[in-house]
Amino acid sequence: MTMTARLKTLSALLLAMAVALPGLRAHAEVDNYRLYLAARGDIPWQSLSPEEQRALHRHRGNWDDYSSERQEDMRRGARRYLELPPDKRRQVDQQRRNYEEMSPEERRRLREEYQRQRR
Repeated sequence: MTMTARLKTLSALLLAMAVALPGLRAHAEVDNYRLYLAARGDIPWQSLSPEEQRALHRHRGNWDDYSSERQEDMRRGARRYLELPPDKRRQVDQQRRNYEEMSPEERRRLREEYQRQRR
């Protein structure tokens, strides 16, 4: 191999290393909290789409405290909500506001009635 060919090969190798090193360093700086969430099977808030985050904004502060099953259920609910036509979304939003305005006793009775009807 000629000296010129060796220099070209060495240059290409050095260039490849220069490109790869920042990526390797960034890879080494893994967020331990995200690893913890992944090990639990949780869905990190940042992985939700912006639309899902807006639909679930009331749960942002408690999101990491929810089980992975609850997070997945809530994500599915947000996706169903986002698929609704605008008039149905407004109806759902109004029903939620009505529920939030109920007294704890009214909410309890409503939940019990709902459970009876589901059987």
